[in-house]
Amino acid sequence: MALDPVTLLTIAVAVGATLTVGLVVAAIFSLRTRDASLSARIQGLSESIVGPPDPGDEFLPKPGSEIASRLNDAINQRGFAQSIARALEQANLPFTVSEWLLIVVATPLVLTLGGLLIWREVLLVPVTIIVGLLIPAVWLHMLRHRRSTLFADQLAETLSLLVSALRGGFSLSQSLAMVAREAQEPTRSELARVVQEMQLGLALGDSLDNLCTRITVEDLELVVTAIKVNARVGGNLTEILESISTTIRERSKLRRDVQVITSMQRISSYVIGGLPFALTLIIYTINPDYMSRLFEPGIFLCIPIVAFTMAVIGFIVIRKIADIKV
Repeated sequence: MALDPVTLLTIAVAVGATLTVGLVVAAIFSLRTRDASLSARIQGLSESIVGPPDPGDEFLPKPGSEIASRLNDAINQRGFAQSIARALEQANLPFTVSEWLLIVVATPLVLTLGGLLIWREVLLVPVTIIVGLLIPAVWLHMLRHRRSTLFADQLAETLSLLVSALRGGFSLSQSLAMVAREAQEPTRSELARVVQEMQLGLALGDSLDNLCTRITVEDLELVVTAIKVNARVGGNLTEILESISTTIRERSKLRRDVQVITSMQRISSYVIGGLPFALTLIIYTINPDYMSRLFEPGIFLCIPIVAFTMAVIGFIVIRKIADIKV
């Protein structure tokens, strides 16, 4: 006996809700049973050098974490796990690769359930799935970009503090530790991590290379290269860093001027790109029968396809025009 659309929709919502609850429970279980954060592990390792940890040490595996550990190990062996872990580290998100994959899977599922409950239209399922897959990727990209931008904006002031510490007679490692205490986030946490790595025996050049991996800023690569070259051939590091700091300040000033001039074009790209989709969603919510005719098989199906293509092309073109490299 064939099921009516309402029954199929109810079954789909029930199955989706069950899967969503299962994913949320698994994510919470993994969050509660995963290993400590990187700073805690480094602190635990430094303390274990003095003597063996106590049986009740918080860094020892906890009961019930074996399943989560096996899941993390199985996922970390995949080729894509390293790139995801690097992206999460660059965004400073406290998630493991397995937890992030759970979020990526759960987001389109939740949006699909919401779309079915609100509009009760199966044709919207592909749209909600695509949007749900894009949301975590866009959010991760925004966090990575914002953290790198904040670090780049603070780099000139960081170099000034570093130069002052070097002129005060401190060594480079001592100066980095001093700047790590005085700087703001994210510079504080990143330099503190560099200092911790050096205290655990990692070379200064390797620690700075790890910093460049976490923070993708061109000016930072210039600073790291200058420090590494100075360590090999010698020279006045204070004057070199001061000159780089001046150059970075001038470039930052020019970059801000360009952003102000092109702000109208960048805002226009978002408005032009998002307005058609917003109007389509609003009209479809008000009168579904009126908008659904555009998506019926036939010659009229070309209209939304061409409109979507042109909107995406216009957004990309305007962004490219306003994206001026400094």
